[in-house]
Amino acid sequence: MRITVVADDAEFADALAVRFEVFVDEQGVSAEAERDELDDDPRTVHVVAFDAGGHPVGAGRLLARFTDVAHGVGSGHGEMDPAAAHIGRLAVTRAARGTGLGRLLMSVLESEALARHGVDGSVRVEMSAQIQAIPFYERLGYECYGEPYLDEGIWHRDAIKVVS
Repeated sequence: MRITVVADDAEFADALAVRFEVFVDEQGVSAEAERDELDDDPRTVHVVAFDAGGHPVGAGRLLARFTDVAHGVGSGHGEMDPAAAHIGRLAVTRAARGTGLGRLLMSVLESEALARHGVDGSVRVEMSAQIQAIPFYERLGYECYGEPYLDEGIWHRDAIKVVS
């Protein structure tokens, strides 16, 4: 498998194809909700993973730290912490699940968060974790907080990790 930071329109289209396959086709998220204005923000970092045959099989994104909570990302449950980077839209196709790809994608996204937004060698990374995926994120060191909430009809909890 090869994971790369998206560098052109074709790779971005590949990342979106993975996200739509997982979130829209499998989980029933609306296409309008899946593709949002933050995808086009020049500060957003997208990653995409390809299998040995060159087919896209995983994706995720890192949102920039915001300087003002009013510009943060919320999903109806509160505002994102402006001092933390935010990982989201982590998706692995059905065929690539169980291969360790999710862990590798998170590692790349965390490294990007540290390189781009770290202060004094660390960065707080936040995410909205689907309830069914919480054990995966906990194994990676994320701690959930707050009450569960519905986002696009799927139960989530917020999670945080300090990456250094």
